[in-house]
Amino acid sequence: MVNKKSKARFILLGVASIFIIPILVSWYLVFFTEFKKDDGGTQKGEIISPVISLGELEVYDIKNDATSSINDKWTLVFFVESECNQSCEDKLYLVRQIRLALGKDRDQVDRLLVSGKIQSWEVFSDSFNGQKYIDPRSKSYAEVVKKFEEYPKFDARGTYLVDPFGFLMMKYKFDANPMGTIKDIERLIKNQK
Repeated sequence: MVNKKSKARFILLGVASIFIIPILVSWYLVFFTEFKKDDGGTQKGEIISPVISLGELEVYDIKNDATSSINDKWTLVFFVESECNQSCEDKLYLVRQIRLALGKDRDQVDRLLVSGKIQSWEVFSDSFNGQKYIDPRSKSYAEVVKKFEEYPKFDARGTYLVDPFGFLMMKYKFDANPMGTIKDIERLIKNQK
């Protein structure tokens, strides 16, 4: 039979071990194993480091071809090389839905299509109201395309995030889950406030 003094010591040891064992296990995992090595963090996209300054951009509104600005807003950027086919329409739809899914924060996000060909976007103006685009007739087109292409992991099929100061800072693969993009933008907007 265990006496009261020994029983009290076992209880104290048990309570102390509840707190000490997790600390020892985490210390071991961090310093002596490959646990979470090269973990990119909680973001769903790929952070571009160092960020790339795009500067002031002259963009056009899809509805009326009026010159517009995307400064002071988070901007989702994607590329279309030639005529807008079904995959282009799907991308227009997806980026619009990502913006709408942000709810009350959607006014802090813009959408920019970089078109490799001058074409009329009027046919899309009702469905994708508020969409901005840039094409070879814009003064800033060549410079923007050059800056994107200088990024070593550039993929014209991907979607890119530009911060309100005009810095290209995140890339999403073409098959990335849109929920991840939404969560990243929500987190960025929340931390910006």
